[in-house]
Amino acid sequence: MLLEAEVRARLERLRMHSRRRVRALWSGANPSVRKGESLDFADYREYVPGDDFRRIDHQLWTRLGVLLVRQFEAEEELPIRVVVDVSRSMGFYGKFDTARRVAAAVTYLGLSGGDRVQLYSIPGAGDRPLEVGPVGRHLSAWPRLETWLETAQLSVGGAEMSPAVRQLAGSGVLRGSLILVSDLLNEDWGSALDGLRVAGGGVVLHVLGAEELDPQLAGDLDLVDGETGQKLPLSTSGATMNRYRQVLEEFVTGAQGRARRSGLDYVLIPADAVDSRALDGDDLSSIDRVIDALVSAAVAR
Repeated sequence: MLLEAEVRARLERLRMHSRRRVRALWSGANPSVRKGESLDFADYREYVPGDDFRRIDHQLWTRLGVLLVRQFEAEEELPIRVVVDVSRSMGFYGKFDTARRVAAAVTYLGLSGGDRVQLYSIPGAGDRPLEVGPVGRHLSAWPRLETWLETAQLSVGGAEMSPAVRQLAGSGVLRGSLILVSDLLNEDWGSALDGLRVAGGGVVLHVLGAEELDPQLAGDLDLVDGETGQKLPLSTSGATMNRYRQVLEEFVTGAQGRARRSGLDYVLIPADAVDSRALDGDDLSSIDRVIDALVSAAVAR
């Protein structure tokens, strides 16, 4: 089980709303790019033969002598694409477990609001850049989507993100939100975030382990690249660790900047922030902080 009952209960009291109009196939609670049948007035347009005469504004006709038809807002579901990074570096420091729990929280939040949630993982199995998971539009689909997240496996293949991102962004016929859950430790992370510029908005949930955010290293070490397996000898010192912290700050700042230039919000999530061991009894403070971050970030711009 990825989400405890207390967490699901809190998520059911929340909703995700788009800050701009969506394009979908089914009715929902978000403003659409189209006009529709809601009670909210949107605009006037000139009457054309075939229009419903009941929508004619007779008061304006009397005053202006022009037949104008009232138009109303349409409300549609918010298409949400949740993309989980399953590259090998995600297997360190509890990042993969955190990523699945965070993806589960977004998924449950979308389903509880009646929105369309589609799951993906990158990179896909074999030579496929993208693995397409199940889709749901109601909480009845939660067990199936949760099972898919629970059984997701780390990839043993390549670690490039850009091909998958290009495939995702290019297939976005529904205008909604894209949620990327990743540690961004892929060499092409920058071009991947740049490729999301046409995705229609969303959030980058940047998951990093405590050991990556504040490493406690000393002595002569061999560092191993989590993606390529390449070894790098390192002699630690105060200057070395200060340089590491500087590079980390530049990395996080750069990821935040590139995400926002692509129209996405950015949230840094320490892997231990959703450690299930912190959820004993009534202590939900750590997962609460993650949910607060998700809600405060604009899930769809």
